[in-house]
Amino acid sequence: MLADTGCMDAATPTALASFVIPYDVNSPLWSDGANKTRGMRLPPGGKIHVKNCAASTTDCPQGAADDGKWVFPVGTVMVKSFLFDGKTLETRLFVHHDANTWVGYSYAWNEAQTDATIVPNSDVEVMFQTGQRTVDWHYPSRDDCMTCHVATGGSTLGPSTAQMNRGATNQVDALAAMGLFDATLPKPYPTLVTPYPSQAGSPPASATVDDRARSYLQANCAFCHRPDDYVFPLFDLRAGVALKDMGICNVVPHKGDQGIGNAAMILAPGHPELSVMSQRMQAPPADSNGNYGRMPKIASYVVDQMAVDLINSWITGITSCPQ
Repeated sequence: MLADTGCMDAATPTALASFVIPYDVNSPLWSDGANKTRGMRLPPGGKIHVKNCAASTTDCPQGAADDGKWVFPVGTVMVKSFLFDGKTLETRLFVHHDANTWVGYSYAWNEAQTDATIVPNSDVEVMFQTGQRTVDWHYPSRDDCMTCHVATGGSTLGPSTAQMNRGATNQVDALAAMGLFDATLPKPYPTLVTPYPSQAGSPPASATVDDRARSYLQANCAFCHRPDDYVFPLFDLRAGVALKDMGICNVVPHKGDQGIGNAAMILAPGHPELSVMSQRMQAPPADSNGNYGRMPKIASYVVDQMAVDLINSWITGITSCPQ
């Protein structure tokens, strides 16, 4: 049972325990429209290492786009819960067991919200009653977790200075005051804008379509689509990479054309309908045989329409490929 892990509050079972540090991010990973709560628990004396590309080239072998990524010590437990209509469906623990191993564990909440039971190491689909609607929800297997939470993408995926640089009491400064970093972080802190109105807030008025689109791609795509990934290394969707260096503009798709035909490009300037990256976001999810068109290829069963509209607007605004 989740209660046995000690990660949740004994008096309020769906709330984080007092020693788990809550946090939010600027650009959330899309999870079929669920709201989320997030927390971290570091081991006693454990420190977060923040990649500083200017100070150490060994921190960033794939270039400055990895600057500010957080590396957590062995013994860290990340806690994330998924909610609809104020009711918690799932809590995931992501545990750093040793230098080379993170493992994800999913817990399914009962509708009474009194406790959650660990999900077997297989994909499980449920119809969950929130009291206002029925939610079709998919619990991932542990293998599914590690499909996205790859070491090249940073394992934990979300936490970085640009993601955590938010809040009236800045989260980065608050963690620094707690002595949780192994070195002083350089200022000013970088930031990602919130791509569209959501639980995370709204984009600032000054944010451009490019700012918002690149933020979304960073949070939802760049953990796999980066030059050191072993499956998807051919193009680079990290936010700090210039469009001319991303390997997508007027580039023929590597894994199918999504029915577009010979005119298909990963990104066709001015034409979302010819751009495979847009069509992938709207394609059906994986079927029982593992065939898929949707990206991300797992953990996405509902189209993120606001993201589709944003990426289409971004593609429409690109008139030509930069040299």
